[in-house]
Amino acid sequence: MKNREVILEEFQKAPENTLIVTSKLYRKKFSNIMSEAAFAQTISRLAKKGEIRRVSKGIYCRPRKSRFGIVPPSDREIADIYTGRSDGMIVGYGLYNSLGISTQISKRLTAYSALADEQVKQIGAVTIHRYDLKYTDQVKSIISLMEILHHYYEIQDIDHSAFIRSVQALSKNYSDSAFVRVQKAIGYPKRTVAFLRDALNYYQIPNGLNRYLSELSCYRVPRMEDLYEAAQKSN
Repeated sequence: MKNREVILEEFQKAPENTLIVTSKLYRKKFSNIMSEAAFAQTISRLAKKGEIRRVSKGIYCRPRKSRFGIVPPSDREIADIYTGRSDGMIVGYGLYNSLGISTQISKRLTAYSALADEQVKQIGAVTIHRYDLKYTDQVKSIISLMEILHHYYEIQDIDHSAFIRSVQALSKNYSDSAFVRVQKAIGYPKRTVAFLRDALNYYQIPNGLNRYLSELSCYRVPRMEDLYEAAQKSN
């Protein structure tokens, strides 16, 4: 069987519009049977003939076809390749929507991932930021918590009651060790760390966040009591 046929067979095994990172495919299936240059040349030829579709640099798929023509991968399908299992997570309005904090729908999708081959990778309307983490459930909870605290003043159409419920629920999964991993990778500003400390203290959750903050600094963050008041007014 020719190289072209063997490579095309790998794409045909995958469902339509399943994104395939060709560098990974090469290392996994073809590094022992052909040179990387020959593999890349074959991929390029398959794409030119329309047998596979180039989505972004180094990312291809077997295109989904309808009677109206080729249907490109959705933003969610693109994001899924970077956020599956413990590889990453959706942030931004995708996160706020999932928590019920906002009904505002963004035209763009943002993700954090350990799989991106660039610090910031843009694929259509999807932006992937590379942060080298193992995205366990606990790490995802802390990132979710940090994200909604960090962007509190920017979230459009915010539901204050849902915000409070989310902060309380996500705080239950807090641990100093997981926070250290997240902070080392992402590096949230001290104002956000102070907001997190105040929320954890309000819910009487033990934490060692004072070590990351200055006793001489006054961090301008919302008081938890004021957040509860805003939630009551919105009901």
